[in-house]
Amino acid sequence: MALSFTCSASISTQHQARVNFKSNKGLEDVRNLIKTVGVPSITCSPVKSLQNGNWVKLICGASFEDVVDIRNLSLVYTLAGVDCIDCAADVSVVNAVNEGIDAAIEILPLRRPWVMISVNDDEDLHFRKAEFDPEDCPLDCSKPCERVCPADAISLEAQNSTTQLSFHTNAPGAFKGGVLTERCYGCGRCIPVCPYDKIRVTSYIREAATTSELLKRNDVDAVEIHTTGRQIAPFKELWDGLADSIKYLRLAAVSLPDIGEATVSSMKDMYSVMEPDLCCFNLWQLDGRPMSGDIGRGATRESIAFALRLAAIKDRPHGLYI
Repeated sequence: MALSFTCSASISTQHQARVNFKSNKGLEDVRNLIKTVGVPSITCSPVKSLQNGNWVKLICGASFEDVVDIRNLSLVYTLAGVDCIDCAADVSVVNAVNEGIDAAIEILPLRRPWVMISVNDDEDLHFRKAEFDPEDCPLDCSKPCERVCPADAISLEAQNSTTQLSFHTNAPGAFKGGVLTERCYGCGRCIPVCPYDKIRVTSYIREAATTSELLKRNDVDAVEIHTTGRQIAPFKELWDGLADSIKYLRLAAVSLPDIGEATVSSMKDMYSVMEPDLCCFNLWQLDGRPMSGDIGRGATRESIAFALRLAAIKDRPHGLYI
């Protein structure tokens, strides 16, 4: 099967305009904008886009859970014609994606993009949250973490102490706020810039049983499994937990980094685990390295080099490639 190159768009949520879904005026404004600028007709299905190598996926983020922004992004990018919207494996997030899609289709009859949820079989950069106690931060801190966050997920404000000083003034207290958990998607930019080393990271793994129930809904079309590719046991454990829900899907994707000479044999091992339950398309997402679309220089070149190397291998595992 030929290797095709496909586009995925990871969108920063910083400074995004918000559409009020409860306001008819907000949707009317979008409808009027569409009438003014126009939207190209979309005749190609997500399956055809995958096969033709021009599949476009909006990546909301495996850990990003701000439902208002997610609804807005899903509305706008459905109108823009994306083939798939990738989001966190969370009920409220999936609901927000579908609300955005429904609102877009109400404005303009379009083909519906697939909804994909992301899960992990082990620790992964996509599945972590920054956290710190704002009261531990010195008041003279310049707050570089707040400035560097691309998702506006950190907010620090000084609060006055209740202790009274002379001259009837309030004593300087401590910072309040901290990390807005639903907006943090684990990019890690805040960690190295903290001058007092106060920021820590909490990693998590999505539960297979909960994810399986989510996949059985009629508004989820695809799953993306993030894996290191270095150990087959965690992958098999996750897949076995999802096996009875795979039949409800149109696509099962595996996102993995380049692990050198062991990559192809690892992919073959994973495919042998998946094959008995596969009744949909399978997709290999060649990220090069985790968070490759977000942080680090040279990530695009690494991903392309990874894809070209696999393209030259005749006996690569079955499936579509992006």
